Amino acid sequence: MKIRVDLNLTANDNGYDILIGSGIVNGGYNKETVAVLSASGLNLNGRALIITCKTVNDLYGNAVSSFLKNCGADDFDIMVLPDGEATKSLRYLSEVYDRLVEKRFERSDFIIAFGGGVIGDIAGFAAATYLRGINFIQVPTTLLADVDSSVGGKTGIDHPKGKNLIGAFYQPKAVLIDVDLLKTLDKRELINGFAEVIKYGAALDAVFFAELEKSYEKVLSYGEDVLTRIIERSCSIKAEVVKQDEKETGLRSVLNFGHSLGHAIETLYNYETVKHGEAIAIGMVFAADLSKKMGLCSEDTVKRIRNLIKNSGLPSNIPRFTPEQYINAMKLDKKVSEKQIKFVLLKDIGRYEFRKLDFEFILNFLRESFLNGQRNGQN
Repeated sequence: MKIRVDLNLTANDNGYDILIGSGIVNGGYNKETVAVLSASGLNLNGRALIITCKTVNDLYGNAVSSFLKNCGADDFDIMVLPDGEATKSLRYLSEVYDRLVEKRFERSDFIIAFGGGVIGDIAGFAAATYLRGINFIQVPTTLLADVDSSVGGKTGIDHPKGKNLIGAFYQPKAVLIDVDLLKTLDKRELINGFAEVIKYGAALDAVFFAELEKSYEKVLSYGEDVLTRIIERSCSIKAEVVKQDEKETGLRSVLNFGHSLGHAIETLYNYETVKHGEAIAIGMVFAADLSKKMGLCSEDTVKRIRNLIKNSGLPSNIPRFTPEQYINAMKLDKKVSEKQIKFVLLKDIGRYEFRKLDFEFILNFLRESFLNGQRNGQN
């Protein structure tokens, strides 16, 4: 399946395709893939730098090399970075720049982000900033990257004080999603990605959310048909949002549902212990509880979100940090303006509302939540 991400840019650069299927990378020559890459404007005769991580390279390094040769690109280099969120840092970004300079990459060359969200973010940011911008394509290898980080052009790295504080909007030339690559994904990482799928249904599509309530067991059993279906729907939702608001000046903020508290959790854990989707799952339950507190949604809405998250194996309770620690972490969030933070709240499943909230209000709600026993989550 092919999904078009239309952008309100110039006629020569007005969007790109997301190609979703089985065996795209790991199955040999594919005419549709070659057609997408050829239509993207990439110079396949130029040089390519494949940026990946150790785990993905061990599993699929040979496959991606064969894939590129089959597509007509035979001048490429592979750079293997460490696994984990800590790789999204100035240190490793500098190493990517060093490799590009050392190999004398030019604007006619391109980068391939071959990995999960961490690889996509750092490779995309390197592409956005090296020589003031060279082309890149996203080849995601995790469910989270398939449905979220590979689409939409958000690139960047973390700062020790906060997540994704350094970055740029820079769109790929194409996104190639090979569902076969998910077969080697460990269960925790699959569940981690499912959190972002839940986000789309909870905030934007009640029918999709209801489907997830019925099919989550098949997803977590690696059912290819249902995985393909949820990836297609998630990407379609995101493509439509990005089309309307590429630079996140309004509507696109809805994709941050669960992320205000979620990013704070990741920061407080120093990007260790807890995974992104796990933190966002907690943040979604918190945002739903907050919505109910403000009289926006019913208890049934909160219960459905909490139940799907818990049934999927995701955490739902707030970890053991103080309310003050959470507030201090949230104050560094990109969505902070005039000492308020923009929260995505719910009126119902699939119906959202933006609110700018004072930190004092959130602090008091956190204290109330802890007193009510919400603090019995993961350590």
